[in-house]
Amino acid sequence: MLGAAPGVAEEAAEKLKNKYPGLVIAGTHDGYFKREENDRIVKMIRSAEPHILFVALGMPKQEQWIAEYQHKTGVPVAIGVGGSFDVISGRKKRAPGWTQRLKVEWLYRLIKESWRIKRQLVLPKFALLVLRKYLLK
Repeated sequence: MLGAAPGVAEEAAEKLKNKYPGLVIAGTHDGYFKREENDRIVKMIRSAEPHILFVALGMPKQEQWIAEYQHKTGVPVAIGVGGSFDVISGRKKRAPGWTQRLKVEWLYRLIKESWRIKRQLVLPKFALLVLRKYLLK
């Protein structure tokens, strides 16, 4: 589990292990590291030999990190999980159930945390690019 503020990944890991006895978490590391630390972190991940790497560095940083370093880690599956560690650890609450059911949890977060708007404006552009590529096949 790579990412989030110091201590958050560890707290999330403990909650997951309590909820799922027998779950093995190979390791945790916060997301507050400098670019020059990437090689050390990659070595740490590689030596832990996880089957899945969850990366919570926020969009687009987590996707960029995965694209650049996953092959070096030797981990077969890497998934960008955004703010999931914050939610799992209990530091942040999920959006209300009705927003989850309507699939607009992102809108609730945007309203609640207006500083996200700049990042969120990229999503429609991405959706259009995907749609265009799909339609042009």
